[in-house]
Amino acid sequence: MTQKLPVDVQNNIKSLLAAGLTYSAILSRVPGLKKSTLSRYSKKFFPERVVLAPGRKSICSDTTMSYIRKQVISGGLKSAKDVHRYLDDTGHKMTYSATLKMLKNMGFNARIKKAKPLLSKRHMKLRLEWAMSHINWTSDDWRRMVFSDETKINRFSSDGCKWYWSRKEDSLKPHHLDLTVKGGGGSLMMWGCITYDGPGYACWIHDGTMKATDYVNILETTMMDSLKYYEYKPEDIYFQQDNDPKHTSKLAKQWFKDKGFDTEHTYSWPAQSPDLNPIEHVWHHLKLKLSAYKDKPAGVHELWERVEKEWSTITRDDCRRYINSMPARCQAVIDAKGGHTRY
Repeated sequence: MTQKLPVDVQNNIKSLLAAGLTYSAILSRVPGLKKSTLSRYSKKFFPERVVLAPGRKSICSDTTMSYIRKQVISGGLKSAKDVHRYLDDTGHKMTYSATLKMLKNMGFNARIKKAKPLLSKRHMKLRLEWAMSHINWTSDDWRRMVFSDETKINRFSSDGCKWYWSRKEDSLKPHHLDLTVKGGGGSLMMWGCITYDGPGYACWIHDGTMKATDYVNILETTMMDSLKYYEYKPEDIYFQQDNDPKHTSKLAKQWFKDKGFDTEHTYSWPAQSPDLNPIEHVWHHLKLKLSAYKDKPAGVHELWERVEKEWSTITRDDCRRYINSMPARCQAVIDAKGGHTRY
């Protein structure tokens, strides 16, 4: 049976632990105390204290740990460096690596910030209305949807990632996002679409910008060729596009009308909603494949050759997997009351 220490010695140990002293400092102050005995009493007095490493206790009090947890969740402390700086400023001499271990032991994990468009109250209202109106769509409804978009592809990859810390159960917060607005340069711009039976043809937009006439030309050629390949008729599908001015021009509207498209679905898409468009995941998939090349393309012509090659590797199953996620995307928008989602 383990012999108990005198009450005054126990109280001394408790006081030293509460003061945040390390094991080695406490052992030097309490004669004859063994490390295993100290560990036993530490667990008895402070069962909730976070362990940074086996055999070593946190130098932070429960109050400090609780404050850090709340600040990371709320965004008051946005990064591990912020936490480390706070600890240093408050007299907690902890290494940066120990700070990372502490955050992980608290249940936080570092994640890359997702670039998301800035949402106004009006954007959120329209997103919520669209999601509510489509939440009861069946799989047959979604398989009729042809999703389209344009994207920019750079010859050189991003110069770095932005990270945030969160726990698995935490909801998405504003400080978890890398907010963006439309614009910015790119080496190559392309148009593409996906159907339930596979990807459509891809189109290189050579001058990097599109006018209404250019867009209608893409619809007349690349898009219609894609529909023909899968034996789709305009009246049997729902064509999705965002509300870019060239997409909603009089010229484009007349073209859709002349071809017999269901324009109710074509022009109902809510603004600032890339998370509702599964082709965004196809773009990500494509760009990951392009980034795997060891050498950078010599120019945009070589880049386009790679784009065409990798685009052709996108399968029907890839497209179906992303399109089948639409009910979950709608539910996520509803849960977020029109706000950002994890898609």
